[in-house]
Amino acid sequence: MSDNTNPVSINEVRFNHMILIKAWPDTLGDVKKNLEKFMGVLAPDVGQLVRAEGLICACLSPGHYTVISNEHNFEEMKNNFQTDLAAVTDISHARCGVHLSGENINPLLNKGLAIDLESLPVSSVLQSSIHSISVILLKLDDDEYLTLTYTSFSKSFNDWVIDSAKEYGYALNDGPKVLF
Repeated sequence: MSDNTNPVSINEVRFNHMILIKAWPDTLGDVKKNLEKFMGVLAPDVGQLVRAEGLICACLSPGHYTVISNEHNFEEMKNNFQTDLAAVTDISHARCGVHLSGENINPLLNKGLAIDLESLPVSSVLQSSIHSISVILLKLDDDEYLTLTYTSFSKSFNDWVIDSAKEYGYALNDGPKVLF
């Protein structure tokens, strides 16, 4: 760790449940309505995320939602979507989360992303790759992100983040961060 006075904060994020909802082409509207009823807020548009009580929901493409929660379990979420509306898959063990924050987080991430993160609105979500690793990036605030990588690549991604953060300084926080 560096002696920088404004280090990048790196936290492992644990969540109990993560599901993938994929609407069938002719059920996009119904899936969105069911999702809104379950969450109690409007469903996000493509490239956006919403936070509701106990969950985060991101829309990656039309009818393609990822829902992360520590409070709502897979069966509870799945029961809101009949199989004729959407495919609902438990991906809780398929992705790992890393919470990144600090005033230098945008330049750090730009070492691996050719995207203007400064102008990316808060509550945006995008899927790309960093260091040849597939990443879902959720912008929680101007200098705060949640990254989701496949579990099998999480150590490589974490190593890249730490190596890239050395010039800014970084703080590895003890224990997982809970975002809900």
